[in-house]
Amino acid sequence: MTDKQKEIAKLIWDFGALREEHILKLCKCTENDINCVIASKAISKEKNTNILKYQGKEVNNRIIVAFDVVMNYLDRNAKVKKAKHPVNVTMKTDFHTYDIIAIKEAEIEPLFENIDKISNSERIIIIIETKEYFSKEIHTKRPYCVCIYPSLEIEEIVNV
Repeated sequence: MTDKQKEIAKLIWDFGALREEHILKLCKCTENDINCVIASKAISKEKNTNILKYQGKEVNNRIIVAFDVVMNYLDRNAKVKKAKHPVNVTMKTDFHTYDIIAIKEAEIEPLFENIDKISNSERIIIIIETKEYFSKEIHTKRPYCVCIYPSLEIEEIVNV
């Protein structure tokens, strides 16, 4: 395996599964590099999707949605790393650190009440899987953004 192919395998190992477009942009690799890693049987491609997953790992849609957001920050020299649950991804850009948290509607209250215990980044991006969002108090003085999944529309921006 080349260094680029090892980078692909490590990224998918760290996060379990990502979209092919995430890998192409983050690793600055080619489809051929990805196909070589697939051929080595380190990773596989889900049937009828563009999701790549590490052998034996489950696809975590929360991680994939968090990376959909990360893609919007790549022009800021974004560096990503796996975070401790419930934070899905910690991202450091040239300007700030962000915790990206994807949750279901039922998880809103505990997250919003304990956000400062859960996250210690400079800024927080919260992605909620819901059809309709009603603004609620989030117990933090840090800047945060609330997005709705699956559209990833921004519903609320505070302290920015």
